[in-house]
Amino acid sequence: MKNTINHIRFSIIFLLILIPVVSYPQDQDSLLEKIRNIDVTLNEAPDSEENLYMNTVSFQSFYDILSPMGEWIQITKEDIDEDLSDGEGEGRFSASYYDDESYLFIWRPNVSEDWKPYSRGKWEYTDHGWLWTSSDSWGNSTYNYGRWWNSPKYGWVWLPGYTWAPAWVRWKVTGDDNFIGWVPLTPKAKWKSETGITDNNYRYTNKEADWVFVDAVTFTGDITPGGVKNASENSALMKSSTNITDIKVEDDRIITGGPDVNRIEEKTGKKFGRKKLRFSKGNKNTVIGENDVTVPRETFDRSKGEKFQKGKPDKFRKSEKIRKNIRKKKPRNTPPPNRNR
Repeated sequence: MKNTINHIRFSIIFLLILIPVVSYPQDQDSLLEKIRNIDVTLNEAPDSEENLYMNTVSFQSFYDILSPMGEWIQITKEDIDEDLSDGEGEGRFSASYYDDESYLFIWRPNVSEDWKPYSRGKWEYTDHGWLWTSSDSWGNSTYNYGRWWNSPKYGWVWLPGYTWAPAWVRWKVTGDDNFIGWVPLTPKAKWKSETGITDNNYRYTNKEADWVFVDAVTFTGDITPGGVKNASENSALMKSSTNITDIKVEDDRIITGGPDVNRIEEKTGKKFGRKKLRFSKGNKNTVIGENDVTVPRETFDRSKGEKFQKGKPDKFRKSEKIRKNIRKKKPRNTPPPNRNR
């Protein structure tokens, strides 16, 4: 199978090079750019499991891209557990001592206090399920990778991840299909390809105000804060809605299930195009076509032994727990010995 995929990939690259050369002269840089941007879906199956706490990949590209648009904060794993102490989910992490390898970086965007993730953009229905295409200035990096949560200390923050999905969200829909809601998955949602993420294995209870609810017609178009239901209405909407979260693997693709597209079309009279999802290595922007959507996909440096460097942001601040740990590790001044004894 692997040899067949490589053969197909080689054939596509060969044709991509040959056709322009035969038809008209073209400079080498332009050809190389086309090769870099070639669809890479052929041989990139999703990771069977993602460990957001003990990962062995470098997120340097995220650190560099997102730094100008927000703040990186160095935290411990226990910081996350304290933030997410309510509700069910993955087991807690605790430690009496921390070192540099146990620290993590989270990112806080420069946004207004009433901002929420997945609240500015559009849902596209693709062969990978529901894809979120963001209108936020930093693009889709934080929506196709990692997890969000509303921290009591920092507000909305994002923890990087290395497994790509069309969207990492939990879904609800009211019984009459009039309203659809979603909320980001927290770090307690652990990805395993065998089980996926459903309401059977992820029961964390988000605050009601964290949810984004819209009516069915609004769901079919551009989502803006003005089209989102007021948070004061979320309680009633949640009581009349059903959980429909279903993220799974099919044919080596992560599928983000959610609202029934046929029922939405029937309810609203508006049609979703069943678009093909393509990936690009070179282009950092999402390109929405009539029949397809091309999205950027990161290539991560992975651990290859003890010399592996995870990298870090150029600028970041430390959580209070880390600052306390640093103070504990510093040697205290001790009085000189009493020589009169």
